[in-house]
Amino acid sequence: MIALIDPAVRPALTVATIFFISLNLLAAGYVIQNWRRLFGPDPTIDGDKQATRYLQVLVITIPLLILTFRLLAELVGFWTG
Repeated sequence: MIALIDPAVRPALTVATIFFISLNLLAAGYVIQNWRRLFGPDPTIDGDKQATRYLQVLVITIPLLILTFRLLAELVGFWTG
């Protein structure tokens, strides 16, 4: 698919990829900085379980990691192609 991309638009795609990678890294930094507030125990909620908090972590972190690594792979593909 990268072979079909017009060489004239590669710089714009590279800039957009770098922008979205930095946006994802800022989001990851926010999640790490507010980890306890986002995924910590909440005594005001009845039935707050460790398993529920674990699922919240999975739902947030796995897509964030997949998206970030996919964008990095595309950026490397732009640089090497």
